[in-house]
Amino acid sequence: MSGMFESKTDKASRKLARSKQEEKAKRKTRTIAITVISVLLVLSTAAILINSNFIRRNVTVVTIDGVGFSAAHVEYFVSAELFEYRNMMSQFQGMGGNMPDPNRPLSHQIFNPETGETWADVMLAGALANMVNIVSIYKEAEAYGFELPEEQLADIEDEMLMLSMQAMFNGFPNTVIFLQQMYGSGMNENLYREILELISLVGAFNNYKRESIEYTAEELFNYYEDNKDELDVFFYREFTIYAEYLYEEDFDSTAEYDLAVANAAVQARAEADMIAAGISSEDDFLEVSMNYDLFYSDPESTLFTVQGERLNSTISEWMLDAARDHGDITVTDSDYGSSIIFFVSRENNRYNTVGMRQILITRTVVDPEEFLLGELDPDYLEALEQAERELHERAQTVNTLFIAGGSTEEVMIDLMQEHSDDTTPGGEYSNITKYPYQSSFIMAMKVVPEIEDWLFDENRKVGDSELIYTEAYGYHLLYFTGFGKPFFELMAEDRLRTRDHSEWLENLTRAEPVKHAAFILVTL
Repeated sequence: MSGMFESKTDKASRKLARSKQEEKAKRKTRTIAITVISVLLVLSTAAILINSNFIRRNVTVVTIDGVGFSAAHVEYFVSAELFEYRNMMSQFQGMGGNMPDPNRPLSHQIFNPETGETWADVMLAGALANMVNIVSIYKEAEAYGFELPEEQLADIEDEMLMLSMQAMFNGFPNTVIFLQQMYGSGMNENLYREILELISLVGAFNNYKRESIEYTAEELFNYYEDNKDELDVFFYREFTIYAEYLYEEDFDSTAEYDLAVANAAVQARAEADMIAAGISSEDDFLEVSMNYDLFYSDPESTLFTVQGERLNSTISEWMLDAARDHGDITVTDSDYGSSIIFFVSRENNRYNTVGMRQILITRTVVDPEEFLLGELDPDYLEALEQAERELHERAQTVNTLFIAGGSTEEVMIDLMQEHSDDTTPGGEYSNITKYPYQSSFIMAMKVVPEIEDWLFDENRKVGDSELIYTEAYGYHLLYFTGFGKPFFELMAEDRLRTRDHSEWLENLTRAEPVKHAAFILVTL
C-alpha cells in the first residue's frame, strides 16, 4: 500500500515546496518589473532634463577656470564656430567645399573618415578653444576691475532691437524662436544678451590693452629705422615688352614648343634691353611706353606705389639698394616677357596725417529702371539734370550759411544736423593718409583725389575751408582741423602694439575645460 499511495505528510511537503517556488517566481517577476520601471523612469527623467530648456540654460555642463557654462552656452559657441567656418569656406572655396548638411545633426556626419571625427567633434573642439580664450581675457578684465563702457552697453541694446527686427523680417513669430533656430533650443533673449555682454566686455578689454601700450618718440623712430626697407614707400614706373604668345598644338613636339618659347623670351628681353638703353629721363620713359602700346597712354598706367614689404621679389633687391636714385633703370624677366623698371623715388613716410570735418551733400538717386526707356528715356535724362541742379542749389545754400556764420568749426557742426548726408559722427575724420593702401594698416582714412590735393597742399592751415565737388559723391564742404602724427610714427606704433599685444595674449593663462556629467545635455 505504501508503495502505491503517498502519505498525507508527503503531499503536504510537496505542496509546501511548490508554494515556495511559486512565491519565489512572483518575487523575481516583481523585482524585474521594478527594475524595468526604474530604468524607464531614469530614461524618462533624463529625456525630460535634456529637453528642458530651463535645465539647458541653468545647469553647468563645463567649467573653465571657475567660469561655468550651460548646454545652451556651449551650443551658442558651436553655432558661432560653424558660422565662421561656413563664412571662411564660402570666401575661399565657394559653397562647394567640405560643408556639413544643415538638415542633419552634426554628430551624425563624419568630418574625417580616417579618424572618424564627426562634425560635432570638430566644431565642439573649436568652440571650447574659443571659450577658453574668452575666459582667459575675461579673468584678466575681472582682476583689472574693467567694466563695459556705456557706449557699448548702448550698442548691445541696439543689437537686441535689430535682432527683433530681423526675426520679424525673416517671418519668425517672435525673437526667441528666431534665436533658437540659429543657436539651439536652449537660447532665449536673456541668455543671448548675457553672451553679448561677455563677448563685448572681452573685446573692449582686449582692445583697451592693445591701445593702452605707449611708446616714446625715440622708440618709434628706432623701430621705423630698423624696419625702413619694409615700411618705406617706393614709387616706380613699369611697362612690359610681351613675348610672342605661342600655342603648343602648333608644334610637332613639346621640345620644339619649349625651344620656341625660350627664343620668344630671348627676343623680348633683347627688345626690352634696347628700349631701356634709350631712356634717359622720366619723360622719355612715358613717351616710349605710350608709343609701344596705347594701353600706357595714361601716365598713371605705368606708375606704381608700393610699400617695401610688398615689393615683387624680382625687383626688391634692386629697389632696396641704398644707392638707388631717380632715373635708375633695370629690366626684369617674367613668364610673359621682360619689364622695364624706372625708379622714381623712395619716401620714408615722414609726412603728417591730417584731419578734417565735412558736410556731405549728395545728389538724389535717379533709377533708370523707373523709366520706360531706361537710360535712353528723355524723362530720365531730365530727372538727372534736375537732380544735379538741386544738388548745386543745396550746396550753395549751405555754403552761404556757413560763410555768413563766420566759417567756423562750430558753425559747421551746427549746420550738419540739418544739411549733411555724412553718417560719420560730427563729420569728423582724422589720420587721413596720402596713399590708398596705407589706410588699411592703421585704420587710417584715404580720401578721393580732389580732397587729398586740397588737404595736403603745402600751404594748408587750421581753419581753412572749401566747397569741393566730386563726381563720386557730390559736394563736400570741408574744414581743415589740423595735423596729426607723422605717418611713420603711426606705422611704427601700430607694428609695435601688434607685436606686444600678441605677446600679452600668448602669455595669458588658459585653463583646460572641465566637462561635468551634465554635459550630456549638449545636443549637436
